[in-house]
Amino acid sequence: MRRALGIAIVVTAALWPAGNARAESSQGGAFQPPPYGARVWGMGGVGVAVVDDESALDWNPARLSLASRTLGASYVDLVPGAGVGQAQLVFVTPFGHPSSEDSTVATHAGGIMLTNISADIIGGESYTENHLRAAYAYCPEPLVTFAIAGQLFFSRSGVDGFDAWGTGIDLAGRLSLTRNWDVGVVGRDVFSRYTYSDGRDYQKQRQIVIGLATRTLPFAVVSVDAVHAYSGWSRVMAGVETPYIFGLLAVRAGVTRYSTGEARTAPSFGASVRTGRLTAHYGANLDTEEAFGTVHRLSLAVRL
Repeated sequence: MRRALGIAIVVTAALWPAGNARAESSQGGAFQPPPYGARVWGMGGVGVAVVDDESALDWNPARLSLASRTLGASYVDLVPGAGVGQAQLVFVTPFGHPSSEDSTVATHAGGIMLTNISADIIGGESYTENHLRAAYAYCPEPLVTFAIAGQLFFSRSGVDGFDAWGTGIDLAGRLSLTRNWDVGVVGRDVFSRYTYSDGRDYQKQRQIVIGLATRTLPFAVVSVDAVHAYSGWSRVMAGVETPYIFGLLAVRAGVTRYSTGEARTAPSFGASVRTGRLTAHYGANLDTEEAFGTVHRLSLAVRL
């Protein structure tokens, strides 16, 4: 029963017209897969003002200017026990000179990511969704970065009329107010369009994400994000992350408050282990929504 319910919810969220879909439980919807990796999810999905690694390509492309050249991979079983998985592969790199002589922030940075979602549908059919995402970030001076990200996506299934394809554009920015305070803003799917094989044509639901992070505490970074979608503030997230202890271990925790659908609060936690150029991330989201339950995420990153 859990398997059937999970597949039905995920596939319906992926296929249903954007005007009617509200898949806040899975952070998804029509062609809106959960963002990359395990690190940010361990903080409850707080990312737009704090990420400084390869996950910035998805969470806030403007913060790519802070990332090193990195190759990363991530996997999550979206509905445990239901055969609905999401795999991602990402490469990010700075290029050009630093934005100033005393800065390590890159003037130009970019990256590319491939996302695949696959589901086993009852009756022996399958559903696959693929996204190709590319982003470019421009930092005219160390305190400010602007970015644009575009993506192509398509889906295949055994359901007549539900194969689809489309495009989307995100806009993003970062601002360092002081050495210890950062702001991030992301407009997701500011421009988008997708078309089903039977001729139906839709736009994805636009989202505005605003985040604030502070490093005023000596032992942790604290961040808060808010998401505006569906004509209101659909969720608010708060998270905390320690620096790497002895350069090896970082721990984090967070909480997400959903206000759309059935209002609820979902806690999260996670950890990262770093050795040399390799970093392994783990994150867990404890959702009271029965169809999703506890979701475990894993991601790996190699600095090149």
